[in-house]
Amino acid sequence: MLVILSIMMIVADTRYSLFAPVRPYLTWLVAPIQVVVNTPQKILYWTGEHLESREGLVKENQSLNQEVLMLQSRLQKLNSLQAENVRLRELLDASQRVDEKVVMAEVIGFDQNAYSHKLLIDKGFSSGAYVGQPVLDATGVLGQVVETSAYTSRVLLIADASHFIPVQLSRTGFRGVLRGVGDLKDLKLMSVPQSADIKKGDILTTSGLGKRFPAGYPVGVVRSVKHISGQPYTEVDVVPLAQLGRSRHVMLIEKSKTEHQ
Repeated sequence: MLVILSIMMIVADTRYSLFAPVRPYLTWLVAPIQVVVNTPQKILYWTGEHLESREGLVKENQSLNQEVLMLQSRLQKLNSLQAENVRLRELLDASQRVDEKVVMAEVIGFDQNAYSHKLLIDKGFSSGAYVGQPVLDATGVLGQVVETSAYTSRVLLIADASHFIPVQLSRTGFRGVLRGVGDLKDLKLMSVPQSADIKKGDILTTSGLGKRFPAGYPVGVVRSVKHISGQPYTEVDVVPLAQLGRSRHVMLIEKSKTEHQ
């Protein structure tokens, strides 16, 4: 009966436009149903589009992060090469100021503990290195060779607690002995009388006494001078001029065989 009634209504509306006056109202009634029916499809479409967009953004973000890391790595390599170039230029300039013949070497190892401060360099006795040979970097005296093999040598730094070096005050000519205390940033000037004319900022150079280090090479700068009442000597702290823990390229001072034998 309902099917027959529906057919009759369709025919009547088609021929006589029977439901034309009420059709707009029927559309209003049907619209919510259409919205409800279409909503799941729209949700699925929006979700798929959003997930696809998010996946694309994630991939793009990962790609950008990788590119940034690569660029940072290249920048660090460039900065490292630039810094090394600067150090090599400084070392070359310093070698031109050295009167004695020099051999360039590269630091390949670094031993540092509470009792010992040593470097391992890539030059041994096959390159002319010998025990007691002075070692400098671009800014000052670094130490001396204490052990050699065919292709490597071990250098005792001036900061080592067992190292002593004769020095001279550039301003007054006062001579003394500078010793290491196991600290890469601190040296002590020994047996300085209270009456000695020494000030903060004074430069200490090798004195040449002992014939181990040639005279005139910079060693350190005075950081502090403490006059202690009742004590016969003044406490003098010195900062080494050489880059003890950071030098990568160094110079071995070559002396004649009669001098180092």
